[in-house]
Amino acid sequence: MLTAGQPSGIARRRWSVEPAAPAWQRRAGLRWRTVECMGVVLALFIQTGAITVLAFSGPGGYLTDSGRSMLQLLALPGYLVTLILLARRPAQFLAALRGNIWVTLLLSMTVVSVLWSISPSISLRRAIGLVLSLLVAYLIAIRFTPRQFFIMVILLLGACMVLSLAMMVALPGWARMPDSGELRGVFSHKNVLGWNAAIAALAAAAVATDRAAGIRRLAISVFAVSIACLLLSQSSTGLVTAVSTGIFALFYKLLGRTRGLGRVVLILLVVQVVAATVVSMDLLLGVVLEGTDKDASLTGRVPLWMMVDEAISNRLLLGYGFQAFWTDGSGDAWAIWTRLGWMAPHAHNGYRDALLSVGLVGTVLLIIVILRALRDGARLHCRFPAEQWLWINAIICVTLVMNLTESTLLMQNSFQFTIFMTAVLMISCRKQEL
Repeated sequence: MLTAGQPSGIARRRWSVEPAAPAWQRRAGLRWRTVECMGVVLALFIQTGAITVLAFSGPGGYLTDSGRSMLQLLALPGYLVTLILLARRPAQFLAALRGNIWVTLLLSMTVVSVLWSISPSISLRRAIGLVLSLLVAYLIAIRFTPRQFFIMVILLLGACMVLSLAMMVALPGWARMPDSGELRGVFSHKNVLGWNAAIAALAAAAVATDRAAGIRRLAISVFAVSIACLLLSQSSTGLVTAVSTGIFALFYKLLGRTRGLGRVVLILLVVQVVAATVVSMDLLLGVVLEGTDKDASLTGRVPLWMMVDEAISNRLLLGYGFQAFWTDGSGDAWAIWTRLGWMAPHAHNGYRDALLSVGLVGTVLLIIVILRALRDGARLHCRFPAEQWLWINAIICVTLVMNLTESTLLMQNSFQFTIFMTAVLMISCRKQEL
């Protein structure tokens, strides 16, 4: 099924009458296509952390140093296959790099940050991990259509959701959080299950509403299983992500149906609503959380954010170096951990972590990448409404919402950031057709 359809490359082939290729050449092409699909699925599976992170975690549920090293080794085969496949298509890859120079500049910024990083070796190692993760996104963007991409996602995450429910029955001690009892399934934490369940539901909705995909029943089944896992995880971020998916899907649906002045009014209305929501975020979160008997400080996030903002102001322009702030050698991080009374692994806000890593300069590059993707993605959806651009745009939007309380932006070996950048790069690879 993934071999069908035209790849969303930079230069789309024009249909013409050509001599049939020899049988051996067709078989070789099919074999390489199989390698592409398997390589992408393998790389994405390792990035989800399903089963692997849980297997290499210590008694307290945290990933051990040896376990982290094993995960890095497990990721190498997928990245090696990705490099080989991209090397076979240098023209398409270089065209994709030129097609979104802002992404290239952003990646370069993470590598160059080694020069001023408070922990250069960590920044370099993690920047390389980010580049390798983004190579997977480039491969998907130039070799797969949005429809094929969503089919891969539901096959991968659908299997993880089914395994999570099966694990709840067969191994309840492993499948649930040690202290609170919420479902975490094959993942290391309930929030990770919640995020992936929300993404699986989004992908399943995309395939279920696509008659040309031909697997509507499977997509509906994956959607139902994903919603069940989402509810059982009791992940607030996952629930907000799922609700946001519906809201953004409705917006893009209306955007595709309106014309002229009506479209302008719709866009202005949504921009005002988003701006008002961001400005009043603290008040809204307090009201919602108090109404659901949750901690109004977002389990310590608000005090954490106040301390992080102080640290950001100390090195506002360039930051502390890519992924170098939350490390054992960071005195500023230790000051925050001491005041908090717990060791936060990150800022629990993707935008603040971007400022810590690459400063205002790098964050501006990230914002440019996002704004250009939102603009071109909306135009592609309006121009080609049957090609699943609605859901590609939804992935970008829900990732932005998710990073209000979690941190996946500019995260190496992260499934969430890889599919986010896949959506961004798919849009940039097709924008010349507008």
